[in-house]
Amino acid sequence: MLALVASSACASGWVDLSPTPPAGYANLGPAEGEACATYLLALPWHQFFAFGAGDRLLRAREAAIASVPDATGLVDVTLQERWAYWLLFSRRCALVRGDAIR
Repeated sequence: MLALVASSACASGWVDLSPTPPAGYANLGPAEGEACATYLLALPWHQFFAFGAGDRLLRAREAAIASVPDATGLVDVTLQERWAYWLLFSRRCALVRGDAIR
């Protein structure tokens, strides 16, 4: 049982952070959004209980789009991640930056 738990993992689906923009889009300027996940019983090599991890990148992308009025998408996207560990608890945040478009 211990070997099964130690070898299990979690994963999320693919998130396209910068799909092909429509022809003739308008660049609205820089956008930035962040979303975090919390892990309980987290060790550097394994996380047992994840909260908010499955859609973290999608939420960060949506937050970046929402940060600029009238924006409908992003181009020139970059992704930065931060990890913080406290004993058996950790937090992983994704920061999405790009140019907002309409």
